[in-house]
Amino acid sequence: MSKGFSFAIVEGGLSRDPESRALPSGAKVTNFSLGFERGFGDKVHTCWINVVAFKEQAEFTEKYLKKGKNVRVSGEIDVRSWDDKQTGQKRYSTEIIADKIQFVDSPGGKTSDAPHATRQERAVPAPRQQAASAPRAATNDNPFDDDDPDAIPF
Repeated sequence: MSKGFSFAIVEGGLSRDPESRALPSGAKVTNFSLGFERGFGDKVHTCWINVVAFKEQAEFTEKYLKKGKNVRVSGEIDVRSWDDKQTGQKRYSTEIIADKIQFVDSPGGKTSDAPHATRQERAVPAPRQQAASAPRAATNDNPFDDDDPDAIPF
């Protein structure tokens, strides 16, 4: 299997107050979940994603976040698995390991100047760059043609 990279940005409201605990090492960890709407028209439904914050982010989360607060969380996607002790079935949990947490003033997405926390960067391999099929004439930093409405940057 090849190595990959996962990253997510999720904006939503806390479904409950964060739960904090200390790890055996003494480091703090905080868990909470965010709800956000997905879909369109009459097919809109609420999705929930679990978020885990460590160390400084955990302290920030414990101090400033409460049920109902709107935040934007960015970080790595992690999938954990374990065997259920009662049924013996394999269970899975998908969560975001918080890198950055910001308050959001409104559902429209305007972030506030309130404090936020950023996890120290981990050594993560950079995405592979593919060679361009033809050299670009311009030397600007934007690889996408801003005048072409069909040029989608992803």
